[in-house]
Amino acid sequence: MLFRTVFGKKAGADCRHRGAVAVMVAVMMTVIIGVAALTVDIGAMYNAKADLQRTADAAALAAAARLSAYDEGNPAQLAVAEAQSYIAKNGVFAKQTLVADSGDIEVGRAEYNEQTKQYDFSPTTVYPDAVRVRVRLTEDSSNGPLGLYFARFFGYNAAEMSAEAIAMMVPRDIAIVADLSASHTDDSELRHLNLTQINLFDVWAAFPIQKGNAGVGNGLDPPPPGNPNNENDQPGTGPGSPANAGGNPNPGADPFNDSEAHGPRWGWMTAYGSTITYNELTHSSDYNPTADIGLYYIPRYQDTTDPDVIENLTQAGYTESERNAILSSAYDSSSSHYNRRVQIMLGLAGWRSKMKDENNQRDSKYNGGPGDGDNYIDSNELWQQLDYPFDSGSWSSYIDYVRNSSSMTSGDGDSRLRYRYGIKTVINYTMESKPSHNQTPELANAPVQPMQAVKDAVSELIDMLVELDTNDQVSLEGYDRYGRHLEDLVGSDFNFDTITPHMNSLQGGHYDVWTNVGDGIQEATRTLTNSGGRPDLAREVSRKVIFLLTDGNANTNQNHQSSSSNYNILSQARSWALNRAQDAVDNGIRIYTVSVGADSDQSLMDDIAALGGGVHLHTEGSIEEYSTELRQIFSILGGTRPVELIR
Repeated sequence: MLFRTVFGKKAGADCRHRGAVAVMVAVMMTVIIGVAALTVDIGAMYNAKADLQRTADAAALAAAARLSAYDEGNPAQLAVAEAQSYIAKNGVFAKQTLVADSGDIEVGRAEYNEQTKQYDFSPTTVYPDAVRVRVRLTEDSSNGPLGLYFARFFGYNAAEMSAEAIAMMVPRDIAIVADLSASHTDDSELRHLNLTQINLFDVWAAFPIQKGNAGVGNGLDPPPPGNPNNENDQPGTGPGSPANAGGNPNPGADPFNDSEAHGPRWGWMTAYGSTITYNELTHSSDYNPTADIGLYYIPRYQDTTDPDVIENLTQAGYTESERNAILSSAYDSSSSHYNRRVQIMLGLAGWRSKMKDENNQRDSKYNGGPGDGDNYIDSNELWQQLDYPFDSGSWSSYIDYVRNSSSMTSGDGDSRLRYRYGIKTVINYTMESKPSHNQTPELANAPVQPMQAVKDAVSELIDMLVELDTNDQVSLEGYDRYGRHLEDLVGSDFNFDTITPHMNSLQGGHYDVWTNVGDGIQEATRTLTNSGGRPDLAREVSRKVIFLLTDGNANTNQNHQSSSSNYNILSQARSWALNRAQDAVDNGIRIYTVSVGADSDQSLMDDIAALGGGVHLHTEGSIEEYSTELRQIFSILGGTRPVELIR
């Protein structure tokens, strides 16, 4: 009974306790649901917000990157489509797909605000450089609001939220680093006639006619001589120019029917001669120097038999005895004697031989003078009829070049060019032996390749940056044996157009013939790391970029020692270039390399671009092909701008 009594009392107590607990649970349920709502729904909202921002950021960056795709269509439309695509592919918490409504994606321009120290976004479709993207979970959006869970118990069925991002094409500080070595004339020279379609004619045609005198000042054939005894008379026909047709053919024109004056002419070198053509199928030239009507063949150690030479000497009034002596190789063991007789046969100098016949009567073209009457052409008997027309060089040096030059007669040249004198080899001599600006400044205004292709590409790049108003800044650097700072960083608001005129004034071998790639990169790094002119935030946002151009090989080391064959110097030159590239990278600079022509060191350019986080772009082929491709490459580089979120 006691057990029952005691048991009965305990049972009653438990019932009371259970009732109390039930009340407590009922009271706490509201708190539990509230906590669940707080943790689950707020967590969902937090995740959704993060997903919205991630989607907006990705869409804005992707869209901004399309704003430079002018070659693919309307950049504004491309950017909007790209943003829509990214929004559709990036789901949000509890929402597998999203869409962008009208007005959620805008293109415009980002302008730096000096007062707020931030970028302001202004919607516009005129050369946009920024994109603003909104991603919304709201009642008035196609996506609707975010549905909630436990918060429904408190009357909150959904939550509205959104995210916004603005991305812009980042302004750049660009250092154009141009190869100014003498190899930038090679694709116009005879040394490459079996490698590409050289444009030697175009270079000659660009030279001022006033720099030559074929008896008259306008470059046309002079009239036939009226008095053979007149020292100023010149033969009326140039080599291979029958019917006095002018002998200055346009490319592809009939050389016998084109009387238009093109380039300068010297002495009896009055015809450009045959057109030089390159065969793409055989990868060699169809040109035959031995059949070129514009070249005189005057070999050393052989009597000259070229009929044009003989005709010129006859028309000029030299007697038979004089002609025989001039044409004879009897004294060619003396290089100076050979040189002097070639000058006479080219109409550059006259010979006052003072010869007499067996009756002791005058048998010479000229009266008087210091001649001794024998067959040997002494230096004091030579009368210079035509001075060498350019600032550096001489006719004697030109003749030595043609008889000795290995560059135009070996490798991709033609061995048959040796001893062949005429307009072609005169122009080739200036490009190869006298390329610098203080030697032959006329080369700066001639379409010498690949230098002209580089000039055109840089000009198009500047035009693009000006037109698009990219807020980029550009400097101009150069390199040969030394690095050369040519133009400070300038933008469209700071006389942007100084870059193109300066570039156009340069020529291959402008200052020096060698190639110091490392010094060129070093000059660019120095300029970019000292770039002022931008406000603080703009300086932080802007990216520093090097466009490195070359068509040759690094052949100058850090001590400015140069060689084309010394292995140690060549190895040091490559190492120096890579060392300076690493220094640029350490200073936050990205390097894009552009190589032109089959002779360029693509391996080194690959290594520098990889080190600099950029891309190596290469072009070769005919001059027309690589000129077009080079302009396209610069268009790509001009439009390939980094993008960054600014809000």
